[in-house]
Amino acid sequence: MIRLSDWARDLLMSRGALVEDEGHSEGEGVVRALVPPEVSAKLAVSDWLSLDFGARGGADDPAEWMERLSALLPPSPTVAGARLRMRAPTGRIDADAILNRELVVQNGVWRLVEDFAASLPYFLFSFQYTVESDERTIGYAGVCLNGAARSFAEQPERLLRSVRDDLENDPAFTVPATELRTLYPTAARAAETDVRARIAFIEQSANRRLARDCERMESYYSGMLAQLEKRATRRTAEPQAAEKDRSRIEATKLDHAAKLEDLVRKYSLRVQLELTDVLVISLPVRTISVRLIRKKEERQVTLAWNAILRALDTPLCEGCAGRARPLYLCDKAGAKMHLLCAACWSPCPACARVFCRACQSRCKCGAANSGRSGLSGGAFA
Repeated sequence: MIRLSDWARDLLMSRGALVEDEGHSEGEGVVRALVPPEVSAKLAVSDWLSLDFGARGGADDPAEWMERLSALLPPSPTVAGARLRMRAPTGRIDADAILNRELVVQNGVWRLVEDFAASLPYFLFSFQYTVESDERTIGYAGVCLNGAARSFAEQPERLLRSVRDDLENDPAFTVPATELRTLYPTAARAAETDVRARIAFIEQSANRRLARDCERMESYYSGMLAQLEKRATRRTAEPQAAEKDRSRIEATKLDHAAKLEDLVRKYSLRVQLELTDVLVISLPVRTISVRLIRKKEERQVTLAWNAILRALDTPLCEGCAGRARPLYLCDKAGAKMHLLCAACWSPCPACARVFCRACQSRCKCGAANSGRSGLSGGAFA
């Protein structure tokens, strides 16, 4: 997850502000900058801007400043290309040791073919999420995809911080529209998963308050209904009065149901995920070619060892486009043998038969829920 202070610092610098070096700030989460007149006018601040997003008393409200700083963003997502000023080739690595440590194939084996230095494009997608409930929460999530190797670079915020000072505009950059359309759904799903985990505490808090208020309401209405029913029982000899009591009981039940719906609506989380920008960077990698073997079948694939993060990128699952770590192999022959995550190579809940979700959407037994459950996107817009 991208730190708000990093996002604010980068945004201000992109608009011509002179930002104080992070190492000289008074603490984590502090941003100090001398901003141009047009920026100060948009933010309604003086030329000197000081923000504190730390977990301290008197800190600035993150939601308020994220909304104010958003006025500096362009109306549509920006796609920018950058390159490293110093593009030294990646030195030799111990590919066997890296694969032994970081490539986990649960139902097969791998064999190293070769490794060589290369430069591959990485796509850093930035998303803004807004959680609307009885309170409003705004945050940012980042996803980094290796466009050539079709893999995830973990810790995108660390990657960006590591190369930020060495970046320069790439004059030869053209927007890779086709590749962006291909990668965007994968990035959006990954961001959604990240945001769901990040807002779990908000959901838990909302559920606790909902349960508390429902309990109070149940106690109130159950007592009221008990009194009305007791009075109706006493007045059975008076048909007109008894009918009026029954009408009151029905009206009270309807009011109870309506109030419960209002409570559920009040504490429901509505999450909006919006792409803000994409940064395309060509980074040095060590390309590692391996043969993946399962039973009598095998497939040669290309993996990437990121020289900045000094870690192997995580392959994409070919069933759900999620993270395939640990990696599973399906039973298809040759190049059609799919790379899968645990969820896409798992037993059918109806017949317990393991099958590949990339080869078939449901089990041959016909069970309706035998496919990968996936993420429910109902709360996300």
